[in-house]
Amino acid sequence: MLNEHQWIELVTRISGSPPLPATFAWLVEAYSQPNRRYHNVAHIEHCLAEFDGAAELAECPDAVEFAIWLHDVVYDPKAADNEEKSALLAGEILLAAGGTESTNDRVRGLILATRHNEPPFSPDARLLVDIDLSILGQPPDVYDIYERSIREEYSWVPAAAYLAGRSDVLRNFLNRPRLYFTERFEALYGLQAKDNLRRALSALEHYSR
Repeated sequence: MLNEHQWIELVTRISGSPPLPATFAWLVEAYSQPNRRYHNVAHIEHCLAEFDGAAELAECPDAVEFAIWLHDVVYDPKAADNEEKSALLAGEILLAAGGTESTNDRVRGLILATRHNEPPFSPDARLLVDIDLSILGQPPDVYDIYERSIREEYSWVPAAAYLAGRSDVLRNFLNRPRLYFTERFEALYGLQAKDNLRRALSALEHYSR
């Protein structure tokens, strides 16, 4: 489970004061919504665990960690602005605890990098993006659960449309010369991620026949 003490210490370090008392419970509730089959508490826990092993790569580790906590706090599969809304809420929490606008701008940029629509702009953004995509390089049984969970989050999308859209997403990742932007994550997960993506694409293509 997410650790409230860890959360309070992080916000205090990055902002100068503890967060408002109800913030942690609100975060847990947001990530526990029943429609979240993948973008949930377990995803944040996984990202934080990956960060623990790679924090030395960060230029501003507190900003990266804070962005991990907040990057999916707003999640509506039918919306296209989840990251923007998550970044706004992250800023509200920071500023309410006494954080600066420059820290808010840094965190906002990091959260927006998790849209995965363009190359990350800084070492910290590259690290965060790799952490967010580390699920792609997990063992096959873990990856397959991830794929099923994503389909459940998009259960409202008709099969044909989902197959086409999901195939495009996976193919875009697979066609990268290398999937991860940091040497650490490429070495840890690059080969397995490519194998998982090939298997998933093959399964989608077989299903569509």
